[in-house]
Amino acid sequence: MRTHLTFRRLGRVFLGVAMAACLTPTALLRAQTEVANTEAYRGAKRAAAATFLDRNRSQKERLDAARKLGYPDAATLPALLAIGTDRTQSDAIRWEALRRLRYDDKYLDAVLRILADPEDGGEEFDASLIEDLSRRTTFRLPVRDAQRIQGVLRKLLSDKRDKVRLYAYRSLVWNHDSLALNLLTESLRRGEGVPIPLPDAIELLDDDGSVNYIVTLRPYLNHNDPHVQARAARALAVDPQSRPKIAELAVSSNTPEEVRLNALRALASEDDQFAIYAIPLVENAQEDPKIRDAAMQNFVGRMNYNRVDPADQIRFAQAVNRLAAEEGPPTDDARKMRETAKQLHVYLRKAFPEVQKFYEKQ
Repeated sequence: MRTHLTFRRLGRVFLGVAMAACLTPTALLRAQTEVANTEAYRGAKRAAAATFLDRNRSQKERLDAARKLGYPDAATLPALLAIGTDRTQSDAIRWEALRRLRYDDKYLDAVLRILADPEDGGEEFDASLIEDLSRRTTFRLPVRDAQRIQGVLRKLLSDKRDKVRLYAYRSLVWNHDSLALNLLTESLRRGEGVPIPLPDAIELLDDDGSVNYIVTLRPYLNHNDPHVQARAARALAVDPQSRPKIAELAVSSNTPEEVRLNALRALASEDDQFAIYAIPLVENAQEDPKIRDAAMQNFVGRMNYNRVDPADQIRFAQAVNRLAAEEGPPTDDARKMRETAKQLHVYLRKAFPEVQKFYEKQ
């Protein structure tokens, strides 16, 4: 048996020597460089971890080192957890430590304990923890863990800190939490006491499915704040009753740009009559280049995923071709629009048979 093992070891040695002999000088140098780079990376990572974990170093030194930590090895994780839960450390240091932990029971216990304690952590730190927890949480959580997270976040819906409250609503609504949704819906229906900024509240109901909140959202289509009106236009494009108003906002030069851009984006996917007002916007040389560009890109997006009448396809392709050849104002927006039109016209002729046939006859 011992003789057999000896031959096997010698075989591996000879194989290694043979492979090395087969390497070209360039390949051998590359392999050596890769090994050296790997060792250098590991060394830099160890040095960064030592600096970050050193409580006697300045905060700036430690935060600079945190950028080089990479994915921490198993030996570093307990030290990171200790720093992340240490109230004597700054919030910035604690955040850098906690966000690098693996998602496990220790991470979850630490984060929920911090979030449940109103005296532990500032606004930015707690909001960042909520966002990180939400991002890393999957739908396959054990029921007990899901209930623990829900319980802590629900209490934060009434937190006095604006950002913490907003992030708690985001996390819960993204998981279709009934309490968070009911609180938002009722406050929007009353038109007062909305616990988070109006644009965010409308966006969250839209994320949950605006078709379920149409009556609640309709009044905000006439809101005097462009940010609110823009979000309402996005959310209500699914509502046939609201669509004419949204189209009116989209084509009017008196409408704030943010509202027009959001209206065009939403209507492109929802309105079968989109061509009626989108193509004239592309054709209008007096229109704002940003609006023409948005109408152009949203219309081709509709063509990619919806049936569009062949006549509208051809008219659109002609409008894009004329736009590409315009000698408009030398602004960045106008130049970008014309360059997009040139590329788009080539695409239209290749991707859409009706357009291709039309130009082949020319």
